[in-house]
Amino acid sequence: MIGLNEKDIDAIAMLKPATANNNKIDVQAYIDRAHYERSAYLTEAIAKVYNALKGKIAKSRANAKAIAQLQNMSGRELSDLGVARSEIRIAVMGDAAFRKPLLSKLATLVAPLVKSYEDWRSRREGYAQLMAMDARQLSDIGLTRGDIEAAVAGKGALANDNAVPAANNNDGRQAS
Repeated sequence: MIGLNEKDIDAIAMLKPATANNNKIDVQAYIDRAHYERSAYLTEAIAKVYNALKGKIAKSRANAKAIAQLQNMSGRELSDLGVARSEIRIAVMGDAAFRKPLLSKLATLVAPLVKSYEDWRSRREGYAQLMAMDARQLSDIGLTRGDIEAAVAGKGALANDNAVPAANNNDGRQAS
């Protein structure tokens, strides 16, 4: 292998100098295109908002007109239609049909949260009750202080898992 020093490497590099990329980029064209795309996007977004508002206003005016027409009817005409005067707004706008599904959807979303909160509270109360017991009371129910957290969490493996049950020294005798 030939050993080259820094001076030799510089000389080789000067034999055929690297050429820079001389392709010209029209930066102004890219800037103009970006401005055009941004304007088109904003115009479309504003048009969507405008059309949505226009539709809501038109629907609101149509509902108000229908409510006014029904309000001007007599009680007999309303009963012929099967609508009570107090139900005019609901008949026109469909509030009753809107509220029930909304509440049921809300209930299905909230129910698991309520259940998990109640479970947490129950575990917390159980933990507090077990921590309030002394060592003798805990051993009477087969627990140690180290077992409390696992017992409350519902885990099967406890620190005091003995294969042999606790000894009963009273031989079936009862206190007299």
